[in-house]
Amino acid sequence: MYILKGRVIDGNGGEPMEKGLVAVEDNKITAVCREWEYPIPENAEVIEIEDGTILPGFIEQHCHMGLGDDYYRIYREHAYHAVCRVVSEMKILLDGGFTTLRECGGMTNYLKGAWEEGLIEGPRICSSGKVIIQSGGHLDYIKDFPIEFTKHHDRNFASEIADGVTEVRRAARMHFREKCDFIKIMGTAGVACQGNKLFTREYSDEELRAFVEEAENYGSYVAIHAHGIDGIRAAIRAGVRSIEHASYIDEQACEDLMKIDGWIIPTLATGHITLQNLDKRAPWVGPKTRAACAKKKETLRLAHRMGVTIGFGADYGGGIVTDYHIDGLEFPLLVSEGGLTPMEAIVAATKTGSRIVMREDEIGTLEAGKLADIVMCAGNPLEDIALLADQKNIKVVMQDGKVKKKIG
Repeated sequence: MYILKGRVIDGNGGEPMEKGLVAVEDNKITAVCREWEYPIPENAEVIEIEDGTILPGFIEQHCHMGLGDDYYRIYREHAYHAVCRVVSEMKILLDGGFTTLRECGGMTNYLKGAWEEGLIEGPRICSSGKVIIQSGGHLDYIKDFPIEFTKHHDRNFASEIADGVTEVRRAARMHFREKCDFIKIMGTAGVACQGNKLFTREYSDEELRAFVEEAENYGSYVAIHAHGIDGIRAAIRAGVRSIEHASYIDEQACEDLMKIDGWIIPTLATGHITLQNLDKRAPWVGPKTRAACAKKKETLRLAHRMGVTIGFGADYGGGIVTDYHIDGLEFPLLVSEGGLTPMEAIVAATKTGSRIVMREDEIGTLEAGKLADIVMCAGNPLEDIALLADQKNIKVVMQDGKVKKKIG
């Protein structure tokens, strides 16, 4: 049994509880209250840090484990080596307070069993499996290579090509057969892959609707990579509820997205850190990153003012630039660039995230009966949200009632 004492931010968005207490027994939270309201049992281990804040475990909602910054590496590196990198990066994310991840294209769907058996440590996994793309679309990485490299190469663990309604339906069904939690597709061109365009649209209305129908049949949803407004509008029109990046979303699209109870994951951190390290990225990355970032500050603030649900995802792939040690950079950027309050940024990474990974009854807030996924940080993130961007300030990480990190 554990007793955590400190300032409590429960993830629901209300005022913090000073001199609060969270009680944990086995793997569940049993009480959230004031210190003096709970008699501490003799057998309980008390955890308290000076001026510490207790929060729900964070939920990273858009990542690509093991993808890295250099797509050429995918074709040079053996898959077994990539697995080792993913396992290492999962532990880094956990040390940053991320007790759950939502992978939007990558390898972790195949690691669920190992995580459940306790063979590896890292966030609990919600995964789309491979991203489904059209021929020549985003994440058809190196377009100078024959298309067979993307379509059939056994080391491409991040994307799969499907063209036409029949192939789309089969790909979606096979993903759910492989126990993927949701479907991730590409709806526009992107920053990181070869090419000089950003706003071209990918997939037809009929193909998009087929994806949505298959996901809804399975009780799930579709997430779509979309920068340009044409791709965003088409996705929402088809019933896609999760818009990733949404760089050029407009007022009408925001209204339409709210009508279908959808959300956006703005992924600010990857653009921010890439602009600081363009010398380490491929030459085609810079102009497109500048275009997306220049517009996203304006459109995210518009979406926020209109009341669109906003999630939390750094869109990191690991590697030299998008290093998971600084995944928490998304917290201060949501505030400084997106106009969210520090509390809203925390809710985006906790309660909102639990809904997006479809586990809101189990995680996302500090409430009796929920799984004990808990973070303790030094200081008050409502006064300085950047505290959550530095792993040194993440003093305690508890996942499923087990202490995974404890420093200081």
